Amino acid sequence: MEYENYIIYLFLFMLFGFFWIIAFMGAYQLFVIAATTCQWYFSGQGSDSVEEKTGTVSIKLSMKWGMWYHLGSLAWGAFLVAVVTMIKVIFEYFAAKAEAAGGTRNPVTKAMIWCARGCIWCLDKCVKFINKNAYIQVALHSKNFCKSAWAGFYLTIRHIGKFSASGLASTLIEVLGKGGIIALNVWITILCVQKWWPDV
Repeated sequence: MEYENYIIYLFLFMLFGFFWIIAFMGAYQLFVIAATTCQWYFSGQGSDSVEEKTGTVSIKLSMKWGMWYHLGSLAWGAFLVAVVTMIKVIFEYFAAKAEAAGGTRNPVTKAMIWCARGCIWCLDKCVKFINKNAYIQVALHSKNFCKSAWAGFYLTIRHIGKFSASGLASTLIEVLGKGGIIALNVWITILCVQKWWPDV
């Protein structure tokens, strides 16, 4: 099919809008989780003492804060994620065209494509990491996105050892949890099969 230029531009515009909406929903979700966690922590809900429990925790209130007070910050962070995602999609389109044209036969071209792919992946991970910490800072201090992103980045740099240890511990717990669930399911399946279908 032959497409006119304006159709291609409209497609790219709508694709970018789709990425922005998806990123915004993720940003809103992260903010609601962060704001609800802040309410839980600062209202004393984690304390064993009844006297220290000064307030309640409300997910509806966190959702209201996100929509009424921090919509611009969430949209700006989602915009950055959408831009990086669009760069990634456009790069992959041209990389696929180059590979179809025989660009993978040249090892230099193949190495350049993989290097660029790695740089874009790194950029994507950095933007998402900064955004996640920015949303947490927005929920904590009610500042705009740029100030919160800087505060989150500076906090991470100051406590890089603690963040690294926490990330490693959470990854280890996640792997052990997933492995435990898989092992338990396999074990229960073996018991069920041996009991009801012994010839299998």
